[in-house]
Amino acid sequence: MVQSNGRIVVVVVHGMGNQFPMDTLRGFVDALKPEHAVMYSSPNRITEDKETRRLSFNTGPYDFFEYYWAHHVDEPRIGAIVKWSINLLFIKPPSASLLLHIGFIRRAILSLLFFVVALVVTALIFFDGVDTSLVAATLYGTMLFLLIRVGVALLANTVIGSINSSIGDVIKYTVPSPENIAAREKIRSAGIELLKKLHESKSGDKNKYHRVVVVGHSLGSIVAYDMLTSLFAQYHRSFTAIPGGQLQPALAALRESFNNPTLSIVDYQALQANLFDEYRALGFEWRVSNFITMGSSLTHASSIMARSSDDFDSKKKERVFPTCLPQLDQEDNHFAFSVPYKSVAGNALNIQCCHHAAHFAITQWTNIFFVNDWIGGRLAGEFGPGILDIELTACDKLTARIPLASHTKYWDKTEQASITEFQSILTTIQPL
Repeated sequence: MVQSNGRIVVVVVHGMGNQFPMDTLRGFVDALKPEHAVMYSSPNRITEDKETRRLSFNTGPYDFFEYYWAHHVDEPRIGAIVKWSINLLFIKPPSASLLLHIGFIRRAILSLLFFVVALVVTALIFFDGVDTSLVAATLYGTMLFLLIRVGVALLANTVIGSINSSIGDVIKYTVPSPENIAAREKIRSAGIELLKKLHESKSGDKNKYHRVVVVGHSLGSIVAYDMLTSLFAQYHRSFTAIPGGQLQPALAALRESFNNPTLSIVDYQALQANLFDEYRALGFEWRVSNFITMGSSLTHASSIMARSSDDFDSKKKERVFPTCLPQLDQEDNHFAFSVPYKSVAGNALNIQCCHHAAHFAITQWTNIFFVNDWIGGRLAGEFGPGILDIELTACDKLTARIPLASHTKYWDKTEQASITEFQSILTTIQPL
């Protein structure tokens, strides 16, 4: 088995919008910083990215990195945003989470359109009773143009600009049209490179990190999900320095749990943790023990990642979209298969390897969301009953009452409930 120095690395993947490098990570780490601890900022020696750094505390075994991907995305044209929005809100069947709010959203959009039409009609009535000479028309037209221009400029740099950049990121990443493929590939490849180099990072003759924790916020949770999907397909047969024994009772226990409908999510995650330890003892190179999503857009996966709910379900069965619990093979009704290896002593043995989309047999998935965060929501219904969904209500009364106001509050110090959940997860992840 490849030895590790026992440190744990946390990789935070930021969400949509015009993000600045390290803003998300600094807020996240600052919220988690233990009292009286000192935070250190060191150069990123893992990748060639000069905009990000490694953060750590003088206490505890944790290193924190941000995967920054916003610079790979160019905002789409307004026409593409309008087309995508109409398709999502008025044409495609909504996801279960979107269905809860789509009536209100549709009424709000139609009310806004009615208001604009009313303004236009009012303007026409006003101009119908005023001087319509060429000079007056030119004057009125110039004034109206300047007012519209100033108003658009102000909105473009505030509300509309923020909406366009956010929706634009979703379109660029989730819509696999030819003009978006290059950006999608850059985002995924750079993220996979970071995770791979963290897996392979050394301290002396040992691996530096025993565990990798991946945290995704908003659209960043989709990016992180895709990173894990692609990377596990490279690692699912990667065993080195295998000891002589090959008994896998933790694997058998996890598979048996699929047949127990009364098993709690907490108990299932305990079985996942046992399987993670068992695989690591066999020399397995995969180190992602935990996937944490917050305000995750994955709750709308059937609407934004597939053509329909039927298409989404079909791709889950085809293992395009990995699930938790993993999909079982039709032939042997299992998520693992036998592969021959040799032990360090040269003896032939077989190891039951997870299939390429079964990483959530080993990696625990916890999903945190605020009840009024319409971008986030439950994931168990979309990706499987093995996900621990944690619903929270914002502490701040104003934040709790305004729709979407809680979406960027997951690591806000005023929202202690979400911070406590993160701390609880990290403290249960024990280093070697």
